Amino acid sequence: MRTKSFLLLLLLLWTSKNKAQNTEDVLNLLLQRKLISKSEVDSIRLRTSTKQTEEEKDKSFSVNLQLKNRTEYRNGYGNIPEENSHPATFVNQRTRLNLLYHHEQKLKTVVSLQDARVWGSHDPKGLNGTIQLFEGYLEPYITPHFSIRIGRQRIALDNQRLFAENDWRINGASHDAINFIYENKKLNSELIGAFNQTGERLFGTDYTPAELSITPATTTASTWTNYKALAVHYLKYEISPKSTATTIVAADAYQDAVIKEQNYWRFTYGGRIELKHKKWYATTNSFLQSGRNSTGKTINAWYIQPEIKYSDKDNFTIRLGAEIISGDNGTIGNVDHNFVPLYGVAHRFNGFMDLFTKFPNDVHSAGLFNPYAFFSKKITPKIELQTNHHLFYTQRSYTTTTNPNLAKFMGNEHDFVCTYKPNGFTFIEGGFAFVVPTDTMTQIKNFGDSDKIGKWAYIQIRVTPVLFKTQFK
Repeated sequence: MRTKSFLLLLLLLWTSKNKAQNTEDVLNLLLQRKLISKSEVDSIRLRTSTKQTEEEKDKSFSVNLQLKNRTEYRNGYGNIPEENSHPATFVNQRTRLNLLYHHEQKLKTVVSLQDARVWGSHDPKGLNGTIQLFEGYLEPYITPHFSIRIGRQRIALDNQRLFAENDWRINGASHDAINFIYENKKLNSELIGAFNQTGERLFGTDYTPAELSITPATTTASTWTNYKALAVHYLKYEISPKSTATTIVAADAYQDAVIKEQNYWRFTYGGRIELKHKKWYATTNSFLQSGRNSTGKTINAWYIQPEIKYSDKDNFTIRLGAEIISGDNGTIGNVDHNFVPLYGVAHRFNGFMDLFTKFPNDVHSAGLFNPYAFFSKKITPKIELQTNHHLFYTQRSYTTTTNPNLAKFMGNEHDFVCTYKPNGFTFIEGGFAFVVPTDTMTQIKNFGDSDKIGKWAYIQIRVTPVLFKTQFK
């Protein structure tokens, strides 16, 4: 009996290190000498086959599709309506095809092609192409925990306030960059670098994009600006199952308008603490900003976002918090006190009507104080209701020559959303929002009638089926 057990143990060790043919030879030999029974042989063969299948299929390839259509009614989205304003209605569409190859702990590659358009914005008989490369990168693994992502990629860090994929925007957001990624059970670190040029130069590094661009928000082609260089370090550490610390240190550079080889560097640094206790969640997000702005002025700005959340067993959630973005009193002096949330998303923080997305322009360099209350409730596993409420104030007193005593209160916004998920790859969403402005808002935005209530409504369907997926050796 001991001999039999020893031989079986030897066989299992042998099969873990050798090929299937050698395993069969050993099994046949043991069976011929009647050291094991036929049923035991079959059992060993089954276990060996399963193990080999699991070990061999360490590669995967998948093709998935994303189709997203959104119909919008705008009469106050992005700006307050005037007396003679007429509502806008349109349909936009994003079609994205993703090809993903993954060799476990060795290599990952992603190619994502997309077509983003407003219905009717291109001549259906024309030859102008609109296919874009949204993502295209390779990611070799140096160790099981350390990889390097190289190429066009999304940069989405933490809660996406500073760096976001901007999925609400029809064409999203991606960067041409290199990302050194380290991950283990408690620590996630990313070190990102980018350097932009308009072409292959022989001398100099003048980065002055001259290509005209049309975006969904602009119907007239115009020039655009972007950072010349970018360096970011992101770190997230799980202190305990109930607490997490996150830090982001970022530096981005913009070229001087006259002296092309001179760059103005802006530095943003800070982080976030998250605490969990039973049904409660609390967080504080805070950053400082220094260096120089794109015109060369010294920056001394700050940002803070405290929040508390309660979730009960009946799928009801309430979030209370505020976002405070520092500013000036309407004009930038010798020192720029306007905090800019870099390349993050504002849609989920400052209201769905996107009244404040471009800082400091949308607040006329007066900063923003935005207390908010969010409520959500899952009616069924497939249906969820959400209502968000915002109060908008300037962070600094905004003064003008015609009205030196303008109040800080700019108005309030209310968003209502219903989502329905009929299956795992279909997401239907409908929403309605309105804003009640004050004279301060229309003065700051230099547009609109404060007696008008801005309104916006939309319905969106997003379908993300997996068209093909396979695992192989």
